[in-house]
Amino acid sequence: MTGHGGRLRYRTTTALTLASALAVPLVLSGCEDHSPVAAPTSTLPAKDSSTATPATDPQPTIPAYETELHLSPEETEAVEGALVAFEGYIATINRVFSSGGKDNEDTEIFASDRSLEALETSADELENRGQYMAGKYDYYDVRIHDVALEPELNQADSVIVLYCSHDSNHAVVDLDDPLPSQKPQSLTMKHTITKQDDAWKVSNQELWSKKCE
Repeated sequence: MTGHGGRLRYRTTTALTLASALAVPLVLSGCEDHSPVAAPTSTLPAKDSSTATPATDPQPTIPAYETELHLSPEETEAVEGALVAFEGYIATINRVFSSGGKDNEDTEIFASDRSLEALETSADELENRGQYMAGKYDYYDVRIHDVALEPELNQADSVIVLYCSHDSNHAVVDLDDPLPSQKPQSLTMKHTITKQDDAWKVSNQELWSKKCE
């Protein structure tokens, strides 16, 4: 059972190439501190290398995160896989919405269930209305809220991530219109990321708080 304690900060070191495995983060003076790294190849869905380019298919990484959980090696591996999907999903949102819903291929790579349905529905609505997302959807203060690895219960492994986002840094506007000036505002979002057929995907998202907590 995962225990609770003081908040630990995880940060991994930047890597130029994919590593086949990642070491468990080291504890340094009570804090775990490592920078983002390229994700292990074992956690990434297969892609067609003939069409992938660094510009169109940036390599997902494991973003820095904090947690109050005492993660086991198995849970740490699950968190890293889930965070690859988390970052890939955010990148997908920006790609699809900034194109006005037109660049909507491969949305299923990092999204499933309710998240995939919402993403595809929003893409269709943007294209039909002649609108797009100006600005960029971002994230910061990533926190691991819960990890559930329960194969004996016949349930999918899951990781719950909380994070903050600058809600005022993007807006849906008519095509070619710029990002309007908005009062600074941040939200806290909750993502449920589940493992499906050996691939981690964001399966649900919801508003956690109307401010960054």
